[in-house]
Amino acid sequence: MEFRHLRYFVAVAEELNFRRAAERLHIAQPPLSAQIKALEDELGARLFERTTRAVHLTAAGEALLGHARSLLGAAAMAEQHVRNADQGLVGTLRIALLAPAATSRLAKIFRRYRQKFPGIQLNLHELTSTTQIQRLRADEIDIGLLRPPVVFPELEARFVEESSMILALPIGHRLARARRIRWIDFHNEPLVLIHPSLQHAYYDFFFAECEKAGAKPVVGQYANDVQSKMWLISAGLGIAPTTRTIAQTKRPGLTFRELPSALPKVKTVLAWKRSNHSPALRHFLECFSEPE
Repeated sequence: MEFRHLRYFVAVAEELNFRRAAERLHIAQPPLSAQIKALEDELGARLFERTTRAVHLTAAGEALLGHARSLLGAAAMAEQHVRNADQGLVGTLRIALLAPAATSRLAKIFRRYRQKFPGIQLNLHELTSTTQIQRLRADEIDIGLLRPPVVFPELEARFVEESSMILALPIGHRLARARRIRWIDFHNEPLVLIHPSLQHAYYDFFFAECEKAGAKPVVGQYANDVQSKMWLISAGLGIAPTTRTIAQTKRPGLTFRELPSALPKVKTVLAWKRSNHSPALRHFLECFSEPE
C-alpha cells in the first residue's frame, strides 16, 4: 500500500466524486479510477459503491478512511519535522561551559537564541576545559566555552571575552585585612586549587610572580570544580586566585582583594568540532556574532 494510493483514496472519500477528486489532486480522472481499483485489488475489498449518480463509501472504505488520514497526517508531520531539523529549528544542542563563563552576557545570548529557535532544547553541562575538549573530540558535546589553548586541528575556536584575575579569600583572613598585599605574603600560604588534571596552565602566572618574590605557597586542598573551590575557600581551607567574573556572584564567607600586580587576563573561547555541521550549532555561533 503506497501513500500515493492513500492520498487518492482520501480525496475521493472526502469529495465522493471522482471528477472533483481528480481536479483536487491535479490528475486526470481515468488514472485516478485506475489507482483506486489497484488499491481495492491489493486490499481485496471494494472501497466505494459507484452508481451513475453517486459514489458512496463501503464498510471497508469507512474502516480504511480513519487509518488513511492518520497515516497521511503522521507522514506530513514527519516530513515537516525533518525539514525543521534540517533548518536548525528543532533538535538538541549540547553545550558545556565553565562556571566563570556563565556571565550576564552569556545569559543574553542564550535568551536571544531561545527566542529565535524555541524548538531547540539546550542541554547544558558544567565541565572543566580539559573535559570539554575530550568530549568535543568524542562528539559527546556540540560546543564548549572554555579556556585556551585549543591545540587539536579538528577543533575550531573563537575568542569570546577575557577577565582579569583577583584573589579570593575567606572573610577574616589576615590578607583580607591587610592594607596592601605583596607577592611575598603568599609564602607558605595554603591554596585551594582546581586539580592540575582538570585545569591546564591556569595558575602558572600566579606561581611565577610568587617565585620571583621568593614566596612559596603550598597546596592546601584540590577541588574538582569552581563551585567546590569557592566553597572550600569560604570554609577557611585556603585562598586562591580566580577570575573577576566569579567575584561578581555574592557567596557567604567570601571576600575578594586585588592581587599585588596585574596578571595576564584569562580568556574564554568558544570551541567546536570542524566536522560538526549541525544547523543548530551554526545558529548558536551566529547569535554570538550579533552585536550586543
